[in-house]
Amino acid sequence: MKRFASLTALLGAAFVLTMSSVAALAADQKSDKPEYDAIAESQKDDDRYEWTPLFDGKTLTNWVYLEDGGEDGATVKDGNLRLAMGPTTTTIRFDVDNSKIKLPKENYEIEYVAQRYDGVDFFAAMTFPFGDTFVTFINGGWGGCVAGLSNIDDMDASENSTSSFYNFKTRVWYRFRVQVSAKTIRVWVNDEAIVDYPAYEHKVSTRFEVEKSQPLGFTSWVSTGLIKTIRMRTLSAEEIEEMDKRAEHNAKYFNFAK
Repeated sequence: MKRFASLTALLGAAFVLTMSSVAALAADQKSDKPEYDAIAESQKDDDRYEWTPLFDGKTLTNWVYLEDGGEDGATVKDGNLRLAMGPTTTTIRFDVDNSKIKLPKENYEIEYVAQRYDGVDFFAAMTFPFGDTFVTFINGGWGGCVAGLSNIDDMDASENSTSSFYNFKTRVWYRFRVQVSAKTIRVWVNDEAIVDYPAYEHKVSTRFEVEKSQPLGFTSWVSTGLIKTIRMRTLSAEEIEEMDKRAEHNAKYFNFAK
């Protein structure tokens, strides 16, 4: 019995040591992995595509502040567009009446780099055109962790099939890319594709809280958001063809087609 007890204790100690080693190795591997640099990764595409800047890093040119977040709700400092924490929303809208830039309805990509500086909810939700209607990409809604499109078939990002959970950390920059064709909407957070949706078979709309940001705008909800980059480009014919083929495939696969 003593030998058995000794052997059991020895095996137990070996198991603990092995698990500790595995945990330590995993921790080392995790610590060796570099953090995603959203700003640097965005800059890699500077010469790859022909971008149209929508934010100059200095002024609110091309944008209108809707004064829903207080007197200094939207300001520019240190190259960042700041959406201050308001009682509910703080909103800027693209100045369609005075800007020389024409907004497309489809076949475009908008990229922006943003962070939640303070607060616990969405910090730079973007409303954008999809054909003749509009929809919003929510980043960190419903307490800070829900991402998705609002609305799809009258269901918001917490309810429809574009919904996902994403741990948006405070004071960390994220790179967002939104691609729109006539049939589909795609969204990336950093380099992770989180939405690839055949929206052409569905009712697309916005929640009432962000309707004022149409046709293109950014909204924070009881949070301070910083936006460093906002730019737009036209999708290539090859990109559009690939997106529409995927949309048709996904629509049939999920029985979305009418």
